[in-house]
Amino acid sequence: MIKSMQDQAWQRKINRGRYVERQILRWIRKHFDAEASIVDGFCPEKDITSKVLGDVEVKEDRMAHQTGNYAIEYEDGDGKPSGLAITKSKFFVLVDWEWVCYMATESLWFIVKSCEKKEVLMGEKFEGGTKSKGWLIPRDKILLSPLVTTQKRWFPVLQTYGN
Repeated sequence: MIKSMQDQAWQRKINRGRYVERQILRWIRKHFDAEASIVDGFCPEKDITSKVLGDVEVKEDRMAHQTGNYAIEYEDGDGKPSGLAITKSKFFVLVDWEWVCYMATESLWFIVKSCEKKEVLMGEKFEGGTKSKGWLIPRDKILLSPLVTTQKRWFPVLQTYGN
């Protein structure tokens, strides 16, 4: 029973992430590249491929508007590099309840390295695993950075983990 609940929670998390990726894909197709597509299957290095923009990583942080920080993952629960540490994407998109932030991945690295940050455990802990590690980056450091383009979130927050 517990494993089944954990599997369901994981699937809901995947569905929510795919929903956000589809919204960003639609925006990229409308403004830049009709040939852009979501990467099939599990690919931690990128989420969207685009002939015009290059690869794009998309991350939603559902707590950023409450905590005042963006959580940027760099290590998975097994101690292996993940998130920002392994992305091969040219662009990084951070989405919270209010804002969509676009930046070169190189710019996000610059912000992370140049600002005060706190190391944290993040995400869910599933059977036999541990939580991933990340940095909390003050939200304003990203929203107000001249290296980042921001716009109001134009698509609804998926309130449930369902489809």
